[in-house]
Amino acid sequence: MQKSVAVMSFLAAGFVASGQVRISGPWQVEVGPGTVKRADGGEVALQRQVLDVPPQTATQVRGESQALPVFKTKGGGWGRGAKLRQLVTQECTAAGALAPDSLKVRAKDGGTAYVRGTDWEVDNHWATIGRLEGGKIAAKQAVVMDYDYYPNRMHLVVVNAQGKARLIVGKPGIGIQQLPEKKADEIHLATVWLSGEVKQLADANFLPVDGTSVPKSGWEGTAEKFCPRTLAKLRAGQPVTIVAWGDSVTNGGGVGAKRDAWYQHVFHRRLQARFPKSKITLKTAAWGGGNSSGYMGAPAGGRYDFKRDVLDPKPDLVTIEFVNDSGWKGEALNKHYGKIRDLLQGNGSEIILITPHFVRPDWMRSEKWKTSTKHDDDPRLYTQSLRKFGKANGIPVADAALAWGHLWREGIPYMTLEGNSINHPDERGHRFFADALMGVFPEK
Repeated sequence: MQKSVAVMSFLAAGFVASGQVRISGPWQVEVGPGTVKRADGGEVALQRQVLDVPPQTATQVRGESQALPVFKTKGGGWGRGAKLRQLVTQECTAAGALAPDSLKVRAKDGGTAYVRGTDWEVDNHWATIGRLEGGKIAAKQAVVMDYDYYPNRMHLVVVNAQGKARLIVGKPGIGIQQLPEKKADEIHLATVWLSGEVKQLADANFLPVDGTSVPKSGWEGTAEKFCPRTLAKLRAGQPVTIVAWGDSVTNGGGVGAKRDAWYQHVFHRRLQARFPKSKITLKTAAWGGGNSSGYMGAPAGGRYDFKRDVLDPKPDLVTIEFVNDSGWKGEALNKHYGKIRDLLQGNGSEIILITPHFVRPDWMRSEKWKTSTKHDDDPRLYTQSLRKFGKANGIPVADAALAWGHLWREGIPYMTLEGNSINHPDERGHRFFADALMGVFPEK
């Protein structure tokens, strides 16, 4: 059955589109009939048009050479061995991109073909490879590898001011990707998203743009009520200290050394601009790979010391971001975060909780996420429990997860914002956190 989606979107080009766009064949998209309505009220007829989409094809890699470590049978797949270099995305690899059974390993002299399961092993999903002890590949011996992989591709379905539709073919990529550029007078109707092996277009490959706005969280402007001491100091031009407490994301995961792009620094600059008379000091307490309970239980005087890093600065405000807390839920979360609340509030600090960004579909704790790209809300019980905890305790929630849930409605696959193809957001993702934090503070 064909999937038909009404498109109603206000675009930067100044148009409102009202028409139909749908998958009409294994590698075809159909646009129209309908109308393209200008923001000034004029209309342009949109005739039925069928656009051919280039089928997903594999990229061949031949002659890649490196030495192999011993294959690790346990642990995360991204760390079981050497990374196939064409699939490296920051510190990890593009999961699901390696073409199954395509990897071949041979000696550099071209003579010996090494055998999988005897001489070497690979995690097909994560494209990490290692030698097997007792096999023919020696330590520090460079081998030659041939393989195929499926890059990600984003194609845009657009229509111009005269109602003529076209497909903008996107460049192949791995990891972070941007939408292809369109002309100023073109309206983005939908995105065709190809990731991994795709034999024909399906609903998961088709993201229509609907023009809706990111939903409000309900915490907009609530610092007036729930962070009154911090807000009063900001308005009075008094010094304010903020501690951003979190995990690898708060430690710059996804943007790395570009500290100005870390969400808390973006938030700091924007808050300082809103309250220019107040000297705002930002401190970061972040543990890459850690979670809140681990940070709180770490030995005093070590690299991570909760008292030294979070309590001793006597911050006016503590923001809390822990995607690594996603295992907490329900009453267990209430008890754990209740302890955090008591420690911070007892130290004189006000609090803003931050809901997490989306991570790999198979890590979102929902089976339907493995087969669909269209989800408005975060299925993780941690996010839902965090929202409830904030509401029950009068603690503002900077609900960044709402922006991630809206991406598919903008024709953007959320995984194209993940720097490591797992859970580290790029600059756009970091801005979502900053936007959500700024939303808590009144503009006037």
